Amino acid sequence: MAKRTILIVDDEPTQSKVLSKFIEELDHNYLVMSSGMEVVDFFMNKKVIKGISCHDVDVMLLDLSMPDLDGLTVLKQISPIKGDMQVIVLTANKDASLTVAAINYGAIDYIVKGDKDIFVRVSASINNAIEKKNLKYQVSHLVRKGRDQVAFSDIIGQSEQISNSIKLAKKAINSTIPILLEGPSGCGKELLARAIHGSSPRSGKPFIMVECDALKSANAEEDLFGSEKPLSDGMVKNIGKFREANNGTILLEKIDTLRSDLQMKLLRFMQEGEFIPVSGKDPVRVNVRIISSTTRDLEKLVAAKKFREDLRYRIAAFPIPVPALKDRGEEDIKFLAENFCRDFSVNENKKIKSISSDALYLLYNYDWEDNVRQLKNSIFRAVVLCDGDFLKPEHFPQLLNKENNSLTKAKAAIKKNSDINSELIDIFDDEGKCKTIDAIEEEIIKRLVDIYNGNLSEVAKQLDIGRSTIYRKLKILNEDEKS
Repeated sequence: MAKRTILIVDDEPTQSKVLSKFIEELDHNYLVMSSGMEVVDFFMNKKVIKGISCHDVDVMLLDLSMPDLDGLTVLKQISPIKGDMQVIVLTANKDASLTVAAINYGAIDYIVKGDKDIFVRVSASINNAIEKKNLKYQVSHLVRKGRDQVAFSDIIGQSEQISNSIKLAKKAINSTIPILLEGPSGCGKELLARAIHGSSPRSGKPFIMVECDALKSANAEEDLFGSEKPLSDGMVKNIGKFREANNGTILLEKIDTLRSDLQMKLLRFMQEGEFIPVSGKDPVRVNVRIISSTTRDLEKLVAAKKFREDLRYRIAAFPIPVPALKDRGEEDIKFLAENFCRDFSVNENKKIKSISSDALYLLYNYDWEDNVRQLKNSIFRAVVLCDGDFLKPEHFPQLLNKENNSLTKAKAAIKKNSDINSELIDIFDDEGKCKTIDAIEEEIIKRLVDIYNGNLSEVAKQLDIGRSTIYRKLKILNEDEKS
């Protein structure tokens, strides 16, 4: 189970210290408060204490008996704003009426301090609270997704790269400006598009997704813009995706694959706000927010005359780059993996606590060609395979096989080179001068990249540095070579 944040509220220092140590042994983070007023102030004024905000708290252990503001009053005041935080109350009083009152105000469990095996009860109660919160989030997420009300909070990650994408997206939510999401396959462009729609005034209206690479048939124009072929019952045969999306948002996935004739019709619609359906006579006006996505560089496609330049200007009025998983760094990979592990564990009724450090190392160093989507599917498979408490490398056989094959080839290449001196790096240049550290580092990186056939994960492992560092240094080296 991924680490959670537990808020301990108790005016007795000894009790707080004991609980803190116990929570730490459960491998969770904790924050301690000693008064009810402090809790109310924390939530009402949305404060951040020791890097923890009120939104970060998953479970609160709340003492009901406190001198300044009792636990029931605290519960009553924060109930409307506590969100999905789960509350477990602790007290020395066995009064049943207090139990009923606490539950009425939102507590999910009630533990008497003097009970036998209290820490077993606390541990079980915290685990139940976390599972309940997970289920509540999943149900809420599915409901919101069904209503096309996905929020930016549904995008998992804290790296600067994904944060910058979200910041840009938030600037455009109240506008009608066309958006172009640029990034590799599986990096989360659709989720970002749904979050833009779900956070905009169009939330709750249709969100229609069109896969442009599938618009290849003779009926492609009809599928997109509809038709008005006369039928015996007088009904329109196909209203098309644009009329279906009226007052909402349409996502044109892989816009770079759109047929040239459809590019022209799309351009006219974006210029005039109307189109003529197939076999129709009169123009149809619809109010649609257009978001496009691409995995390729449209400028290069324009230069190769494979995409209309005037259409590119229209759809890319507000471009938003969406980063590849490897560019988001290890912290985001861990954050995503732990969240996927938690969610799939609940769905599959598994009691998986977390991901082992060895498995995380494998995830950090794997080349995620299909990015977040591939990571998510890999975690799903690992959860199904796992019968223990932790996901381990053996639960990712498809990743291990690929990494081992690459490593085997690399080792064979090294063994083939019998001249060991060719693997040595000379610290002096041709003129006998000592090379700079940067120059030596450059030669080492280039040599290892060649030896390991471009397997950057293994290069990073051999140098004991993060793969993102290798990418960054190679990028600098490439820029220096171009200049």
